[in-house]
Amino acid sequence: MNKPDPAASQPAATGNTPAPLVDVDAGVERLMGNRPVYLRALARFRHDYRSAGAAIGTAIETGNLALAQRLGHTLKGAAGMIEARSLHAAALALEAALRAASAGHADLASLRATFVRLDAELAHVLRELDAMTDLAETGVPAPRLVGGDDVVMRLRTLLDIGDGEAVDLVEQARDVLVQKLGEEEYGKLGAAVADFDFERALVLLNQPGQAGLAG
Repeated sequence: MNKPDPAASQPAATGNTPAPLVDVDAGVERLMGNRPVYLRALARFRHDYRSAGAAIGTAIETGNLALAQRLGHTLKGAAGMIEARSLHAAALALEAALRAASAGHADLASLRATFVRLDAELAHVLRELDAMTDLAETGVPAPRLVGGDDVVMRLRTLLDIGDGEAVDLVEQARDVLVQKLGEEEYGKLGAAVADFDFERALVLLNQPGQAGLAG
């Protein structure tokens, strides 16, 4: 798939200074003022989504629209979490276009155009993150698995913000989650997370039968 022209989707500017694509103040506020945690979230995004555009583009070109939709959904959640609003809107538009294409209500040319917008927005956000001096010394946090309650609370947070790291956590913490939820409920939870149905997964995690897991 042809790469978009970066100049074709530049952010609006005030005077000669482009408006920031990532609202740092809003992101810090989302995390209750914890700036170091927010910076780690930015560092993880910069690391994890560097090749997201290429992966989505390949899925579209090979006709794997279900995979493209899952990847786009995860990117949408991550963009919302870091307060990259233009990227979030582009991912939302792509998700809608992929649903329409899957149902036969959109042609490939229209879908490609929507993807080009997303890819350009992602490239702009990554360039902005690369230029942030605050991220220069910020490493990508490794998954932290401690006790069962810690895992459940972390998983609940990831599902709530739509962070794709939830997929890895459910796999890595299988034994802990099975002990907490039971084999059958873990299976339902794992299936929902694998389908990127984070809303259903959160319902399963918070269902009355799991009242003892409340954070």
